[in-house]
Amino acid sequence: MRKRFSPWLDCVLWLLVGWLAIFTASVLTLLVLRALPVTSPARSFLNFVPNLLGIALVLALGLSVSPLSGVEVLSLRRPPWGTLPAVALSTVGLALLGAELDAWMEEILPPPAWVAEIFRRVLEYHDALEFLGVFSFLVVVAPVTEELLFRGLFLHRLREGYGWQKGVLGSALCFGVFHILPWQVVGAVLMGVYLGWLVVKTRSILSSIFSHALFNFVPVVAAGLAPRSPLLQQLSTNDGPVAGHLSWPWILGAGLAAWVGILGIRRLTPPPVAPANS
Repeated sequence: MRKRFSPWLDCVLWLLVGWLAIFTASVLTLLVLRALPVTSPARSFLNFVPNLLGIALVLALGLSVSPLSGVEVLSLRRPPWGTLPAVALSTVGLALLGAELDAWMEEILPPPAWVAEIFRRVLEYHDALEFLGVFSFLVVVAPVTEELLFRGLFLHRLREGYGWQKGVLGSALCFGVFHILPWQVVGAVLMGVYLGWLVVKTRSILSSIFSHALFNFVPVVAAGLAPRSPLLQQLSTNDGPVAGHLSWPWILGAGLAAWVGILGIRRLTPPPVAPANS
């Protein structure tokens, strides 16, 4: 076992290794897709291979240098089940507010066509098999792997050196930087702050995995059902200065849901505690 560096240096090295591994796996996956006749559902499933391999490599490296067990480092404990309704309420509210933030980000800094195409293709599905591929990637694989990495490995390492407040903020910054694209960074950082706080309060990575999955499930459902659902179509105001923005009642309702949910989590959980020393 090598001697560990400072918490921040460890996190920077883990980010670099993760980027390199995901980039390499993405290139190999692209070559496979071009060389072989891959069906659309299979293509959807192959989308999560680079993410899965890259994050698995970083987790293996990080856990190999920690003197603590993986259960302790990754906060693999049962969540306080009574908090899950409050987690769900706050998550849905924050997801809607995040969608509004994304809409303003795209107005201030319009993404190029190739970036918009990436976002569209990630969420696009036309049948049950394609939906299963998108769901598996965005609602299962991404939440599990990213939470184990950022709210597990990164948060624990930063808490060891700097305490839980700086650990939450630092892991959220790493989460934002990991997404690279500027249209995702701001929302990812804010989402990361909430998810990190959630792990600290509930002392369980399962709480943040559940929340992250719900965060991602909202746009997946909206992308598929909005053209056919009057209710989801009402989420945006098409007669305002900018199409795609939430109406004020939805914004106020989302803010209230987030606030009530967060208050509920605070009341149902004990104060944060320092992690075990390593």
